Amino acid sequence: MSELKEGAVVQGEVISTKPFGAFVKLESGETGLVHISQISTKYVEKVEDELQVGSNVKAKVLSIDPSGKISLSIKALSEESRPPRERRGGDRRGGRNKGPGDFEDMMKKFMKSSEERLSALAAKQKKNR
Repeated sequence: MSELKEGAVVQGEVISTKPFGAFVKLESGETGLVHISQISTKYVEKVEDELQVGSNVKAKVLSIDPSGKISLSIKALSEESRPPRERRGGDRRGGRNKGPGDFEDMMKKFMKSSEERLSALAAKQKKNR
């Protein structure tokens, strides 16, 4: 059984890349997977754009399932090192959304705006009848 624990920061070497992520051989000799969504805080179209075989990486252990599969995240380390304001989403005056909370806020604003426009349109149509 692995001596690794969830939340541990580990180092390893990228030993292969696949369309869905990169396999990393850890210093302990075990192999973990960095899913494509866990490579960077920005959108990653192709794993090879960010990671190459032979690259040394530092990652956080997200989980270890009962069968021993190790899930890693490079993104988690970069998010932890960002100032709290940036982790929250940064500039609210039009900067890019950076987190799930920002997406939810954006959707709420969109829904409210959409409902207001639909109400105004319905009132206008009713008035014109």
